Order: sequence, then structure tokens, then C-alpha cells
Amino acid sequence: MDFNEVLARDVMQRELITADPDQSLAEVRHLLFQSHISGAPVVCQGRLVGIVSRSDLVRVEELVESLDGEISQEQRLVQQTDGFRHSGVEGFQGFQKRLSQLRVKDAMRAQVLTCAPETPIREVAAEMVRHHVHRIVVVEGPTPVGIVSALDIAALVAGEALHKTMTETTVRQCNRVGTFVP
Repeated sequence: MDFNEVLARDVMQRELITADPDQSLAEVRHLLFQSHISGAPVVCQGRLVGIVSRSDLVRVEELVESLDGEISQEQRLVQQTDGFRHSGVEGFQGFQKRLSQLRVKDAMRAQVLTCAPETPIREVAAEMVRHHVHRIVVVEGPTPVGIVSALDIAALVAGEALHKTMTETTVRQCNRVGTFVP
């Protein structure tokens, strides 16, 4: 297979799993987990408005935990320096409580890398590397029609590598289906 001839449409996943900007972060976390994917386009009224990934969810959760920790630490320092002995102070949880109210639109990235279905897969892969992303949404106008993930490209390359290995090892004998003996 000549990778110069492979286009995004040849590799893309056509059955898109999408998130809505108003979904809760818990709902989208569940969606990603149940669908065995690490990210999804965010679509509103058929238009691509962003992308959300497990990394985005972790980033928000870490930020919330860090902010609560900073405020808790500051509260402890203030109480220790006022000259009075205080009973144990529980950690501040204000941001953690707010986390349950956050929506996809609060965690998603609005700038999404996209390509057309006719984009050569080499260009798609180069953009993923250049921008350190794991997926590129395939669009026709403002409408997402597919997604190409790093795993899709790896599967393409592995399929090609597997094909080469199989044809180059025709001297091997097969003692049962799928098991080769040198």
C-alpha cells in the first residue's frame, strides 16, 4: 500500500460519538469510558464547536483539587499565626463542589484541528505530530463527518507491516491457523 494515496476518508471512523456542550463532565467521562475512546468532538446543532478528551477532564479535576488545596493551606497558615489554638480545620472544598456543576463547554477546547475527507493521511499524521494531538476531526463545511485518531493511523501502518511480514515469511510453515513456526 502506498501511504501517499491514502486519504482521511479511507481511514476515518464514520460513526461519530459526540458530546454536547451542555453535558455534565461526569456524563461525558462515562460516555468516553463506555465507548472505549479518549476524546470526542463537541457538536451543537450539527456544527463542530469543540473537542473534549480525557486529558481535558483530568486537567480540570487537577486544577480544582490544586485550588482547593491552596486555599486549605492558606486557611491553616492564617489560623496558626493568629496566636490561638484551633481545632482541626477541614480542607476547603469550594471548587470541588463546583466541579459537579461544570459542563463540557467549561472543559472543551474550542480550537479543533480539522481536515477535509480528501486530505492525504500523511498530512493528517504530520499535523497530529506538529500539534501534539491524538485525533483530527474530518469535516465537510462546519459539519463533522468522521474522525481520524492516532490509533487509526497506527492500525493502518500495522496492517501494512503485518502484510509485509506475512509475504516475506512465506518460507515459514504454519502448524495451526495463526501460529507460525520458524
